[in-house]
Amino acid sequence: MRWLAWVVALALAAALLAMAASGRPGNVAILLPPYRIDLSLNLAVLLLLLGFVLFYIAIRAFSLLLGLPRAAALFRSRRRMQVAAAALHESIMHLLGGRFRRAERAAGKASEVDAFKPGALLTAAQAAQAMQAYERRDAYLQALPAPARETGTLMQADWQIEARDAQAAQLALRTLSGGMQRRTQTMRLALSAARALHDHVEVLRLATTLRKHHGLHPAAAQAMIHGAALGLIRQANHDAESLEVLWKSFDPALRRDPQIAVAGARGLFAAGQAQQARALLVEALRAPGAEPAALMPALRGMLGGIDANFVAQAEAWVDRWPQEAQALFLAARACAELELWGKAQQYLHKALELCQPDERRLRGAIHAALARLQERIEREDQAGRHWRLAAMDLTSDDSAANSGA
Repeated sequence: MRWLAWVVALALAAALLAMAASGRPGNVAILLPPYRIDLSLNLAVLLLLLGFVLFYIAIRAFSLLLGLPRAAALFRSRRRMQVAAAALHESIMHLLGGRFRRAERAAGKASEVDAFKPGALLTAAQAAQAMQAYERRDAYLQALPAPARETGTLMQADWQIEARDAQAAQLALRTLSGGMQRRTQTMRLALSAARALHDHVEVLRLATTLRKHHGLHPAAAQAMIHGAALGLIRQANHDAESLEVLWKSFDPALRRDPQIAVAGARGLFAAGQAQQARALLVEALRAPGAEPAALMPALRGMLGGIDANFVAQAEAWVDRWPQEAQALFLAARACAELELWGKAQQYLHKALELCQPDERRLRGAIHAALARLQERIEREDQAGRHWRLAAMDLTSDDSAANSGA
């Protein structure tokens, strides 16, 4: 139907043009002495239009003729860009496919075009690195344009970490600009270098930042933070002042971690700060998800110099964990420290009842505590019985551990 509409439109246009031309009977006379040319007005208008069209075509053709060299240069430039883009694509595919020699050759071809030079040189450097052609690799990095040199430094740091030269990698990463250092890949490389150098302060900072920005798996980040915190506590070397400053710098959630709390408390206790050591463990035990089995054994060894307030706190923990043998054992030790023998004996007997069959070491420790208590109140026969039971539990537990090993 479209062709029929065009035919009708052309016929209508022809009819309108004929009607317009028939209503104009004028003539046009062109005098070129001794000649005279008479034309109808319609023919003169038609010739003028035709002349304008021919003049426009001639001007356009002349302009195209003058622009032929420029068009040819543009064509050659586009062709070079297409060839370079294909070469860069080919080099990347060869690199990912393990064909490093071909990748290097294709990247060298792509680097002839300035627009693709940074990516091509980086690809060639990666291929040379894979072939252990270190001189060619370094030459490619040296030829990088200025805007791409920081990317080259980042790649070089990655290679240095692979070569176990973490110190050189750390120095290279520190030369990067502030914006580059805040990138996730840069922080991951810096974290690897810091871990290799046992730089616990840097590991703690980077792992915390990456976890916050989802740059590391939460479990991996938590493990690194945990290990760095333990390393910093060990480095404090039982220096009370350093430990206190370090503890305040830790995140509250990290201070409530059982292993971190125990390590910090033992460091302070070894430095002669028993009260501060107990305060760390008490703070961790007050957390909603506290683990008494992980915290109370360490606290039992730090009861020298406690007062009645601590006994009240221990009894409150018994109310909080009534089925936890560790809580009862701690309360018993606290009562024994203040010579509250009756309450201590009561808590110890109840702790024995709550011990699980596989808790031989705990049961042996409770029997030993009962034996010492019986000796204090001069019940030698009962003390001897508990010493024998303690020896049986502790010996069987050691035997089981050795057989399992």
